[in-house]
Amino acid sequence: MNKTIWNLCTVAAAALFLAACSSQSAYQSQANNTVNKTAMAKTNLAQAERWDFDLPNQEVWKVGYKVQNANMNNFIWIPSGQDMGTWKQNITDKFIVANTVSGDTPKDIMEKARQSSQAQCQHVEWKTLSESDTQIVYEADTLVCGKHGKENQHLVGRIEQGDGGVYSLQYFSVQDILNGHLKQTMLDTVQDAKLVAND
Repeated sequence: MNKTIWNLCTVAAAALFLAACSSQSAYQSQANNTVNKTAMAKTNLAQAERWDFDLPNQEVWKVGYKVQNANMNNFIWIPSGQDMGTWKQNITDKFIVANTVSGDTPKDIMEKARQSSQAQCQHVEWKTLSESDTQIVYEADTLVCGKHGKENQHLVGRIEQGDGGVYSLQYFSVQDILNGHLKQTMLDTVQDAKLVAND
């Protein structure tokens, strides 16, 4: 793995059984900055739902990385002027087929991500913002993770049990661009997202 992208995204993804942070060719999202419905629709027969959310409006976003197979669909959105080796923000949209997570609840999955992060990072602050039987919303701040860390990062994430499996939406930002406005944008993007029929 490219040392410039080993970070909390990688750690959290590993706990969610996904290799989310790798270099891959990108394609452009729609110019209106909403999620490209064509890219997300009908990606896996088991994926009965998908996240519906608005990408932040400061610039056009693109898909920097995607994985689609029998167990998962994973899209990483990055601002169009960035790439997977140099991103300052990313939104990671994941679906994991139910039998892949062995009956774990959203809280169980979040706990695995937290434990993995704490085992590999110099310092992690992890906080649950809200939870129910079917979903959990959380945020985390981290100092360098792993042997080849990227910048320190802030994360707002949500894991929800849906039709056919578990759906995860995570918004990452490096700390050096984080301010109150961006932090609120991250929180709003994740909390306002809805699971809708994948048609």
